[in-house]
Amino acid sequence: MDQTNSQHPQTMGVLRPSVVVGFIYLLLLLVFSTLHGYKALDFVHLGTVWGEHNLNGTWGYDGQFYYQIAVNPFGAADFLDNAPFRYQRIIYPLVARLLALGQPNIVPYTLLVINLLAIVLSVELLSDYLRMNRVNPWFSIGYGLYFGQATALTFDTTEPFTYLLITLGIWLWSKEHLNWSALLFGIASLSRETAVLFPLGYVAYFFLQQKWMETAKFLGISILPLVCWLAALSFIFGETGVTFTPPFERVPFAGIFFHSQTPRMFWLLVVFMLIPTIGAWIMIGVKLLQREWNPLWFI
Repeated sequence: MDQTNSQHPQTMGVLRPSVVVGFIYLLLLLVFSTLHGYKALDFVHLGTVWGEHNLNGTWGYDGQFYYQIAVNPFGAADFLDNAPFRYQRIIYPLVARLLALGQPNIVPYTLLVINLLAIVLSVELLSDYLRMNRVNPWFSIGYGLYFGQATALTFDTTEPFTYLLITLGIWLWSKEHLNWSALLFGIASLSRETAVLFPLGYVAYFFLQQKWMETAKFLGISILPLVCWLAALSFIFGETGVTFTPPFERVPFAGIFFHSQTPRMFWLLVVFMLIPTIGAWIMIGVKLLQREWNPLWFI
């Protein structure tokens, strides 16, 4: 990685990674709006199979389920493919509803704005973290322009907001604000349950360092809320949604090859998702074999 030679981290001007990423995504949304006639509700990708119970209709995409929860938090179950699974990821739709002041016609806009701001802010936090560690902050642009971010933004799914919370948790941890860091990780786990892997990593680290107070803190603040929420969902629906995902989604990259019969989508996924991810893994593996333990390689 390019590292600065100065003793103190360099400050960034107005032209910074987060601004560039924000401009690119605004341009992307403008393209969807002008060329394809998209309105805010179109990014929800409402399907009639779940929304209107028309079995011969359109399926839509995952964003429709968070839209339904945001519009009607206590009555959305009938419009979801798997209620406990979708309610596991409760934070994103609740924040959208809160910002919309409970107005259903505003929810499509808040879902979109939340994710757009989440991407920009997480790039800003990551670039600042890199800068403080004397690493070129422009490496953060790779995170911001990752194919999955663009997909999540244009389909109103939970990933950008979840990873903003995770990035903020890491940033706060680097500033030694452990309580706030643990809290952000806990909220992130309620936004998307797989986010619990991040605080689990910190728990393992603190445990191996025999830092019992920090271990207990992250267990209680970061992980226990998800356990309690899953228990509540099990009580309400008779089950959690943990095992809902199709088997192919539990195997890394199997979802990409699920689209092998549609070459245009398949090769886009290979070029923009599979190859960069495997390349990053190889790079990390080489550094570990060389016994370079810098945690920045894992960002």
